[in-house]
Amino acid sequence: MKRNPRSNKQKNTEKGEKRSNPEELRYLPQITVAWGRAGSSYRPGLFIKQYFVEHEEGCAADIYRAMSEEIERINNERIEIGEKPFRRPNYSSFSRYFHWFLLLGLIERTDRREPAIYDFLQEKQFYKLTAKGVSEEAAWLDPIRAVHPEFR
Repeated sequence: MKRNPRSNKQKNTEKGEKRSNPEELRYLPQITVAWGRAGSSYRPGLFIKQYFVEHEEGCAADIYRAMSEEIERINNERIEIGEKPFRRPNYSSFSRYFHWFLLLGLIERTDRREPAIYDFLQEKQFYKLTAKGVSEEAAWLDPIRAVHPEFR
C-alpha cells in the first residue's frame, strides 16, 4: 500500500485554518531584537551587567529569574505585533554562559552566601562587578568571542 504524502502547506491549511498572505505580513510592524550571540542590540550579557549596576550584587538564580521575566515582557510585545517569541534559555545553559563572565574577570565572588530554597541544592553564591567589568563592553556583548576570537 502506497501512501500519498501531504506537504506542510496542506497540513497547515486543513480544518479551515486561514493561511497568512506574505504581502499582508510585509506591512505589519516588527521588532528586530535577536537573542544570544547573533548581532543584536539586546544581549543577555548586557542584561546581566545592567542587573549588577542596579543591584550591586546578585546570585545566578536571581539574575536568571529577572532575565526570564524580561524575556516574557519582550515576548508579549512581540506576540502583539505578530512576531515569533524568543525561547528562554534553560538554567543550565544560562549558568554556563554566566561562568564566562567569572572567567573573564568581569564579576567576582563575594563572601555572601544564602541557603537554597531546597535542602538538596548548594548554597546561593553571590557575585559583584569588578572594575574591569564596569569598564569593559566587548566581553559583555560576546564573552566567548572575547576569549576565542577565532570562533568568529
